[in-house]
Amino acid sequence: MFCRRCHKRANQCICRAGPQLRAVERGSIAGPSGQLPMGVTHPVLDPPPGLATELDDRDLDQAFGTDVGKTRPNVEKKRIIGQALDAGYRLLDCALLYDSFASVCECLRERDLLDEAFILFKVKPTEIAELRGVFRPLGRGPDILMLHEMAATTSKTVTAIGELANRIRSGNGRYLGLSNVTTVEELRTLCEAARGFRVPVSCVQNRCSPYYQDTEIRRYCREQGIVYLAYGLMGSRQQGACHGEGYGLPTLYLLPTLDPRLEALAGGLQLRDAGRLRPASTGELLLYWAFMQNVIPVAFSTDRERVRYNLEATQISAGATLRGIEALFSVPQMDGARAIRTRDSPIRALYMALRDPTAWWLLDEVCRVSGPLMAALVERAGLGSSVALRNIVYNLMRFVADLQSNNMPWQETLRDEFQQLDTAFRSAGDADAKRRLFELCYEWLMKDSLAGGGVKEALDRPGEIRNGRYVPAHPVTATGRLAAGQSARLVERRPDVGTVLTLKESDHSTYMDGYTPVEFEDLAANQVYDVLYCGQHDLSVRLLSAGSRPKAAVLKPEPL
Repeated sequence: MFCRRCHKRANQCICRAGPQLRAVERGSIAGPSGQLPMGVTHPVLDPPPGLATELDDRDLDQAFGTDVGKTRPNVEKKRIIGQALDAGYRLLDCALLYDSFASVCECLRERDLLDEAFILFKVKPTEIAELRGVFRPLGRGPDILMLHEMAATTSKTVTAIGELANRIRSGNGRYLGLSNVTTVEELRTLCEAARGFRVPVSCVQNRCSPYYQDTEIRRYCREQGIVYLAYGLMGSRQQGACHGEGYGLPTLYLLPTLDPRLEALAGGLQLRDAGRLRPASTGELLLYWAFMQNVIPVAFSTDRERVRYNLEATQISAGATLRGIEALFSVPQMDGARAIRTRDSPIRALYMALRDPTAWWLLDEVCRVSGPLMAALVERAGLGSSVALRNIVYNLMRFVADLQSNNMPWQETLRDEFQQLDTAFRSAGDADAKRRLFELCYEWLMKDSLAGGGVKEALDRPGEIRNGRYVPAHPVTATGRLAAGQSARLVERRPDVGTVLTLKESDHSTYMDGYTPVEFEDLAANQVYDVLYCGQHDLSVRLLSAGSRPKAAVLKPEPL
């Protein structure tokens, strides 16, 4: 469990607001973000009056993101925004955080498009007081005034929504929007609060990609007539902008534009451009996929030709290609060579720990060249430890995301490195050296998979393991090591029912009250919590005492 906003584990979330993201339920075919296949076709409903109708009437089916970089000179900002306007973009995704709104207004004024542009403007709860005078260069309020993120608590978020609603009722905006909403329950609560302010929520902007489909919130928005906008459609590189180089679910940092499966689909689709045929790009395919999902994507490019291609991507007509995308990213298939490979119990347990098509595809790549090593690591973690095995799969995804962020031939590198590790494991003549390599592999694949960092050194890790010098930056288990002054207790065996545990804040444990994350200091006596104990064992416990070293009794776990 992690926070979609600050990308930290639930018990380390700096937003202190939850629930953040539901875990994959046992037996579900849902992917790592809880997505379920929504299908290629959806029922056609009459759009309710308001924002959806206006966007449809004006053919605004794609937004251009104006997060062009704070350090760029104004002339460069204007070049990027101007070429998007020249290509035909009229729906502009702006924010106080981006520090580019003045450049946007200059470009609109120079092209006499101030009245024609449709402005979405995002503001954080703590920034609302800074809006005074911001829209003066535009000459009017924004079309959509959107809360950029949720506040620390639901009550503070509701207060912020009330402040934005007041501005809209007074004419300083037309529609109310929310961004980075985490759950349907949270969205429903905020929509009810907005109706109480007499300004309904008209749109939601969340992260969404084929790897991270945000299905539940999209479905709720569709049912309620709320327009859904998607950012992060093409993935997020982990260098520079991301806090801690991407602290969050590794799926968020995989780059679908570098997915060879998508590349094959794009290469088979020919598009006509200026009287000639050219192959589609993966980016165009992703924008087309989003449009066909009733999603308005937020696109960005600094290249003039690519900007034009992106804007035209929603006009693609390729039903077979769309069905191919759905088949790749919706339901994992157990057939052919994969079915044979997973007859080995440890390998099958690894696949079953995370039932996601992309996870299974990456496991295919790894297990094909390092089956013996992976089977031994699974047995070490425990075939019944779904949390530990899921962490292993996420770390494989994290390694791939790191390679992609380095612009490396990631698929070949992934296979080569794991083949070398497997060869070293099987051929080691010295028992101590073999044990050392195995333990370091285990530490690497059991570290905190949600913690980014060290992207540039990603390729060094397998070599360090082979040389016996690997030191994990964010361990959840360890062989007696310390990390940043925090212990990483190794718990070999799952605690039996009735065992009384002493919980420590430094154990990197995750505490959940149902779907609500609970901070360590907020644990209450006589309450039942779901605990990821020492990052290894998924337990249900009843707290016997509170305080800095609370005692907890292990309850009977749910049957697998």
